[in-house]
Amino acid sequence: MIPILLKISGFLSYQEPVELDFTTFDLACISGANGAGKSTLLDAITWVLFGQARRRDDALINSHSLVAEVVYDFHYEGNRYRVQRSKPRDKAAVLEFFIQNAEQQWRPLTERSLRETEARIQQTLRMDYETFTNASFLLQGRADQFAQQRPGDRKRILSNILGLEVWEEYRERAAGRRKRSETETAAIDGQLEEINTELHQEADRRARLKQLEETLAHLAELRKAKETGLESLRRLAASLAEQKRMVALLAGQLKAAQMRLAARSAELEARREELDRLRAQAAAAAEAEAAYQAWQATRQELERWEVVAVNFRHHQDRRAGPLIEIEKNRAALQQEQRALLDARRQAEQVEAQAAVLEIDLHVSQELITEYQSRLQSLPRIQLDLETWQEKRSQARVENDRLKAEMNELKERIQRLKAAGGATCPLCGQPLNAQDREQLVTDLEAQGRERGDRFRINQSVLQNSDQKRAALEAEAAGLRALETTDLRQQERKAAGLAVRLTQMQGAYAAWQSDGALRLLELNQILEADDFAPQARLALAEVDAALKELGYDAAAHDKVRRAELVGRTAEDQLRQVEAARAGLKPLEREIARIEVQCAGEVAETNHQEAAWSAAETSYKADAAALPDVTQVESELYGIAEQENRLRMQVGGAIQQVEVLKILKQRQVDLKDRRESTTRRVARLKLLEKAFSKDGVPALLIEQELPEIEAQANEILDRLSAGTMSVRFDTQKNYKDKNRDDKKETLDIMITDAAGAREYELFSGGEAFRINFAIRLALSRVLAQRAGARLQTLVIDEGFGSQDSDGRQRLIEAINLVRPDFAKVLVITHLEELKDHFPARIEVEKTPRGSQLRVV
Repeated sequence: MIPILLKISGFLSYQEPVELDFTTFDLACISGANGAGKSTLLDAITWVLFGQARRRDDALINSHSLVAEVVYDFHYEGNRYRVQRSKPRDKAAVLEFFIQNAEQQWRPLTERSLRETEARIQQTLRMDYETFTNASFLLQGRADQFAQQRPGDRKRILSNILGLEVWEEYRERAAGRRKRSETETAAIDGQLEEINTELHQEADRRARLKQLEETLAHLAELRKAKETGLESLRRLAASLAEQKRMVALLAGQLKAAQMRLAARSAELEARREELDRLRAQAAAAAEAEAAYQAWQATRQELERWEVVAVNFRHHQDRRAGPLIEIEKNRAALQQEQRALLDARRQAEQVEAQAAVLEIDLHVSQELITEYQSRLQSLPRIQLDLETWQEKRSQARVENDRLKAEMNELKERIQRLKAAGGATCPLCGQPLNAQDREQLVTDLEAQGRERGDRFRINQSVLQNSDQKRAALEAEAAGLRALETTDLRQQERKAAGLAVRLTQMQGAYAAWQSDGALRLLELNQILEADDFAPQARLALAEVDAALKELGYDAAAHDKVRRAELVGRTAEDQLRQVEAARAGLKPLEREIARIEVQCAGEVAETNHQEAAWSAAETSYKADAAALPDVTQVESELYGIAEQENRLRMQVGGAIQQVEVLKILKQRQVDLKDRRESTTRRVARLKLLEKAFSKDGVPALLIEQELPEIEAQANEILDRLSAGTMSVRFDTQKNYKDKNRDDKKETLDIMITDAAGAREYELFSGGEAFRINFAIRLALSRVLAQRAGARLQTLVIDEGFGSQDSDGRQRLIEAINLVRPDFAKVLVITHLEELKDHFPARIEVEKTPRGSQLRVV
């Protein structure tokens, strides 16, 4: 992988966007003060590729930014790729992956989710974060990352670095094919077992087939006998059904005769009742005639009053004009009175509503004052929130440093306690027991001091989280109060003030005009002081009517009596009609009586015929067997015969299928033999592809080259006093075992003899790590199709003296031709001039900035 372009924005110490163009140099030094942001450039690369850096989640975002974003372009195996990762604050990260086509356009390789896209990137690079940093990056504080791994993990990482993970893919493929073949073999065994089970049933199946055929022949004879008997019963049942239809016909005729008789009887009764009514009407003739004479006298009296009424209506018409004028004036005044009464009610309602609005307006104004008072604390809360955030950031940064220092102190204490000689395992200087104890005591005191500071910071972090959450909740509540409650109350108060002003104006207008007019109208209507000319004309007409002597009440009384007497004429006509209808009605009654006698005789005849037919039908029906039961028995036998035929067919099929199973048994045995041989071959391949097979042999072949390269570099770094050796096998603790344990131990030989790598520290350990890591990278660069073409060294020079630093520079120049890009990060001024190009990083108020010199 060869870097081309790196863009950073809002990531850790880089607040504003910066770009680093790698095409302008091959070997460069990244320089700057401690904390300026040098190592952040490497964190940006590992984060954008693998999602891992010194921090996680929102801690990666610059405190003055809302989103952290890194864009990284690089060449890899003939293609140009781009990876872009961004992390908005309090939101999920977004990852995009592109490849540049022949037309210089970016084609997306992004998968459906972030996790799947990260897997796609690792698949393309054929390495994960751990392998990448162990082989190409000597990160700050992690130069011993490869050497400090467990021996088993060293082999795994070395296998990935050497590109041997493809053998694991081969092993998985072989295992998958072996499992599928074993599954196929198991399936074949199951099928053979089923076939053998069925073949053992051949004699039983043939005996069952013979028994079923004999039972079927017996059932067929029984069914034919039942069909013959059922046919005879069906003929008898048809004759009986005809008898039943005749009985039903006679019953219908009897019912019709009974209905006709009932109708004649009802008609005869109605005519007799009508005859009684006519005779009663004819008996009231004298009373009807007297009432008719009285009605005639009342009509004559009514005619006399009608003549007088004609003159009265003439004067009454003269009276209508003044009355209409008076009522017209009265209606106009009453309408105006009703309108003023409505206006008074509205004014009273407005007055009551105005009082309520004044209260609401006062309450709303008090709420506005309260909200404004509460909002004055918002700037203070914001300041407190920023203060706690700063304390939290400082405590977290200090705790990261304290944790690393405590781990280092713990490791040094353990190594001092474990060492039994007179030589210090940390610096190699002579050390007696008293000095060792004093050194351990001093280191433990330093550890306790850092632990106390670490716990204080942890308490600050916990309290800051709670305090920040409380302050953020309070600030959010105040902002919501300002944007919602305060604005709502201000709008409400303004609306209430406008409505109150309108209501007060409307009530004042009513008091000055409408109230006075209503009082005046009430006095006019109570005194009837209106339409004076119409009232004078009405008085003149009333005087003329008084002289005429017309009595309207007497006239109405005679009119009502005449209306009542009109019924006398109808009664008289009804009496005359009753006298005329008596003789014809008597003759009709006699005729109906004769018809009723005939209907009675016909009904008796129909009843006798129906009774005889029903008796005969019941006797014949009782003697007939149950046809339905016989049919059910026949259907049962037929169904049993059909089921038996199906069983015979199935039995025949079971016998015939044995021939097919015998042939299939032969074929399956051939397939099983072939599959078994394939499983055996795949097991051999699976073992050969495992980590103890071909990959182990390849590692054994590469280790001498890596060892030679590391010794070449270590010889230059240590002035020929140190060498490295890799042991891939060692004895088990169990002395009875003859085999060896697979491992990857690092043995260092110096003036004191051969010791394990873990016993070295400080500058010596860094030189060993540097030599091994450079050897790994150099061997990979020399391999055909190498994938690691960039070397990055982050710090490490501070633990070396001037001579050691010079040797490191020489080692870097020694491997420089093997890499396309070499980057060295340092804050030491005396090392800057040893590099042809420099990337200077500076911390500014706007975040970290860089420039290439």
